[in-house]
Amino acid sequence: MSGGLDVRAGLARRLAACDHADLGSFVPWYVAGVAVGHVHRERVPLLLAPGEPFEQRDGRLVLRGSDFAARSELLAGCVQRLVARGELRPELGEHYAVAGAFDPEPRLQIDRTAVAWFGVRAAGVHMNGFVRTAVGLELWVAVRSKTKRSHPGQLDNLVAGGAAIGLAPRQTLVKECHEEAGIPADLAARALAVGAIRYVLQDGRSLKPDRLDLFDLELPADFVPRAVDGEVDSFARWPLERVAASVLGDGPWKPNCALVVVDFLLRCGVLDGWLDGSERLALWRRLRG
Repeated sequence: MSGGLDVRAGLARRLAACDHADLGSFVPWYVAGVAVGHVHRERVPLLLAPGEPFEQRDGRLVLRGSDFAARSELLAGCVQRLVARGELRPELGEHYAVAGAFDPEPRLQIDRTAVAWFGVRAAGVHMNGFVRTAVGLELWVAVRSKTKRSHPGQLDNLVAGGAAIGLAPRQTLVKECHEEAGIPADLAARALAVGAIRYVLQDGRSLKPDRLDLFDLELPADFVPRAVDGEVDSFARWPLERVAASVLGDGPWKPNCALVVVDFLLRCGVLDGWLDGSERLALWRRLRG
């Protein structure tokens, strides 16, 4: 994995691409006294326009509504108007939970298309699918469909998807395994939970404070994934050396998927010859938040 590859520079580039934000440009918004998201300062006037469900109260941007259903309905109306104004893409019909950092239950729900616009904390599942061979591990790599809304045609993990409201990480994983790679539920159930990575990414005037729950699944050598829902153009099985050269070089990886791969390479010892113990520990802490 040498050939002039600068491992440290590659890692720094991948980390920076997915973990940067000017939080001073964002204003928190509250529900029942608890911050649940962040909106860019330039967008606040849109939320305080006549007829919108937000108000300034005691210096805070507050969403009205007395309970889950009322808040969800009010915010849904706001999202629809933002779509009509061209501020948001059309709704997806998939809803995410909106909650405070320490809330045991969500305070409302929001359509997936608006999650980053409102800076809501989101969760997803990402799975590394690998095969053991006589010469070492090989990792399945997906190429995203060219018609995807985000990062079309880029490299991806074997399975990845956002966690809709009401679904636990493993339930989401089993669903996504079937939809994205044709992995049956009994095989998906063998996946091992290996922790989570966190990052805060600013994308223009949107904010993504995300958590990705990570899974590893050892697959049979004769298993070949197939795209069921059309979100993947193709799959390929790469030796880890090729994976490392791609993700630490200039391979066209979706930014958060690159972090998932880096985490896998770190745990598998692929980076041991390139980073000393203190550097590997620092990388682990940076990924795991």
